[in-house]
Amino acid sequence: MRKKTVLIFSITLTVIAGLIWYLFIKSWDYKVYFSVDAQPAVVYSFVRDWNDWNGMKLQKEKVSNTIKFPDKSIERVLTLKDTTLVFNWEFHLKNDSTTRVELGVTDTDRKLYNRLLVPFQTLPFEKSIKKNVLIMRNKLLEFTNDFKYEFVGQAKLDSVSCVYISAKTPIRNKAEEMIKNVISLNRFVKDNALGLNGNPMVVVKDWSPESDSISFDFCFPILHPELIPENSEMGLRNVDVKNALRADFYGNYSLSDVSWNLLYEESLKRGNRNTGNIVEVFYNDPHGGGNELNWKAAIYFSVEK
Repeated sequence: MRKKTVLIFSITLTVIAGLIWYLFIKSWDYKVYFSVDAQPAVVYSFVRDWNDWNGMKLQKEKVSNTIKFPDKSIERVLTLKDTTLVFNWEFHLKNDSTTRVELGVTDTDRKLYNRLLVPFQTLPFEKSIKKNVLIMRNKLLEFTNDFKYEFVGQAKLDSVSCVYISAKTPIRNKAEEMIKNVISLNRFVKDNALGLNGNPMVVVKDWSPESDSISFDFCFPILHPELIPENSEMGLRNVDVKNALRADFYGNYSLSDVSWNLLYEESLKRGNRNTGNIVEVFYNDPHGGGNELNWKAAIYFSVEK
């Protein structure tokens, strides 16, 4: 009899502990799992910038990335019209080319209500999450087909003189900033007979995997820096890379930062330290059109031992 009482008591305690965890402690109301043929760095980059909900682009102030472990996990908070949703994303590498994605979602205004009813019926909350995650997954699959990436290995870049314009911008707006300044740089080189000495470059000066924005110089290599007028509105600098990991990126240049995360992961495997300096060399003129998967950029990711 006593053994039976102890067993019933133990089961009761276990059930109560489980209910307390389920209702008040666990960090999500609803969980979603799926896999995608891409590395975690690619999936992380996409999720970090995903600002759509029900087919509409959310205003910048309605979305925030609150906790980030680059290429591993990210917490995103979406402030919607009637509630606030917290998304906890985790990315796990299954093999060389597949990532398992785990997503836990919490509705901060209806947490207890959702947890009580989700096991017994399909709530509007659950339907909305399923719908939007499916849309996001399909867009992610499209995104992975928009570019190619080839790791080259250890590399360096010989010193070259460049005229440049500096900018600070969200990472995803880098190409837009380049387009805004390309005519000014072209005209300056031509008007002063400086002579082009290579392909346009972007020199990123302060990138870290946690960065949402970057400072960079958009550079045109030149043959005759001595011909630059005094008090010029353009800057003059040397660009060189002594020790870097190189990758070749193929696709729209607005997406080339995806390769930074991939190179960062490669640098960690090799025991290198990220310096925050990245040089991108662009071999194609986007104004020429054509298949974007034929647009090439060499990415030099500076590292230190």
